[in-house]
Order: sequence, then C-alpha cells, then structure tokens
Amino acid sequence: MASAPTRPGSQPVRSLTDIPEPAVRTWIEEALRRPETLGFLLCGSRVVGWAEPDGDTDGFLYVTEAHYRSLDVEYTEVRLTAEGEVPKRLIGDFSLFSDTALEEQLRSPLDIDHWAYVDAMVTHDTGGALEAWRRRIAAFPEEGFRERAVHKYIQLVIAYHYATMDDVRGYPVDRQLNLYRAALAGVHLWFTLKRRWAPPFKWWTREVERLEIRPDTQAVMEGAILNPTIETLTHLRDHMKTEMRHAGISEIDNVLRAFFTTLLPEHRPAVYRNSYL
Repeated sequence: MASAPTRPGSQPVRSLTDIPEPAVRTWIEEALRRPETLGFLLCGSRVVGWAEPDGDTDGFLYVTEAHYRSLDVEYTEVRLTAEGEVPKRLIGDFSLFSDTALEEQLRSPLDIDHWAYVDAMVTHDTGGALEAWRRRIAAFPEEGFRERAVHKYIQLVIAYHYATMDDVRGYPVDRQLNLYRAALAGVHLWFTLKRRWAPPFKWWTREVERLEIRPDTQAVMEGAILNPTIETLTHLRDHMKTEMRHAGISEIDNVLRAFFTTLLPEHRPAVYRNSYL
C-alpha cells in the first residue's frame, strides 16, 4: 500500500508531542491524569497526514462506564478553539467513549464508525483494553466479504435500473437521484472489494490514491460522480461487474437470483447490515 500523501507542515502525528497546538496537548495531558480516564487515541486527518497546517486534532477519550453515564450529552464532545482568534478556529475535537459506546461502534453497519480506527494511534491505554477495541472496530468483516460485495452491487444495479425507467418515463429529477445513488453504491462497492471501510468522502481523492486505485477504475468512477448520466453509470455498472468477477464473486452472473436470495427471511438481516451508504 502506498503511503498517505502529505502536504508541507502536515506530517502525520504519531504521538502527543507531535501535536502542534500547545493548548490541545495541555487538555489531553490533564484528561489523562483524571482517575476516570482509561485511554486515549488520536485519529483523523492529523494521524493520516492529510490535515491542513491550521487544522484541528481529533481524538477519542476512553473513560469508565460510570463516568460516561454521569455525563450530560453535551459533555461527551469536547471542542477546543484557538484563543483570541476571530473567527474562531477549531484546534481540538474529542469524543468521550466507554465500553458501551465502543460496543455500539463495533456493531455499527456504517463505514464511518469503523474507518477512523484503522489509522488511529493509541497513546494511552490502561490495561490494553483500548488497543483491543481499536483493532476489533477497525477490522474489516472478512467473513461477510462476498455477501457485502453482492449487496453493494445489487444496490448499484437497482438504482441504475430505476434511473433508466425514470429517463424513459420523463422524470428527470427522479432519474438524477437514482443515478447519484448508483454512483454512491459503486464507490462503496469499490472500497468493499479493497476490503476497506469507506472514508468520509471529503477524503475520497486522498484515500483512493493511497489505496492505489487503477487509472481505468478511477476514470470510470469519477466520470460517474462528476457527470452522472445513463451512459457514465452504464460504464460504472459494467466495470464493477468485471471487478466482481476478478474478485471471484460469480453470484453476480445471475443478478436476479442474487436479488431474490436477499428476500429470503434468513438473509434479511444481512441486507440491512450491508445496505447503508
């Protein structure tokens, strides 16, 4: 895997001492001295190396269940701003989590609840529990890989089919809505085939570059994203079908059968789990 591209003044943060804002380091150091604190990890653009020089630092503070339950919801999120700057500039963005909150993220079907943990750096960990949580949440569900990929492809095909129907029937807004849905399904499918969680899409270009997307795949996907038409989505549908075959997923050779399978009661939970975009 290629290393993440960085910009001048935005080298990856690997420890607390690498954090550029003294006020942020001070807040973290004070939080670590509290008895309810069990661990802390850094995540987000600073850890990956994508932050702007004046960007904020993101992190998760791991606390005891009793302390977490005692907090009003507004105190589970800490936002630090640079002193004396107008307009206010965010320099630190921290969420407080307990075992219960982390368990919910582990079960979450949303890629965004997992992606941040892949590159996260645990800097403080009482007993090693936080690193264990990080590894479990970051791990891609290999056992459900084929099923997940098939569901993403079916979403692409269904949205594309709706778009073509809308085009024939003369509903341009409906057509475009479904073309966008098909493009988004294709993006999620690509990440699934890479066995990676999809990132927040403000990081699309940097993430696909570090995962070494092939030029032909990038051209097809970006064509569908930038110019969603029946033609560009036809290219995306066909290209991703070929990618599925290369991945050894032959179920999509009979898409109707694969779709009918999702209607069986024993397969419904997987549809809900794998259908979030």
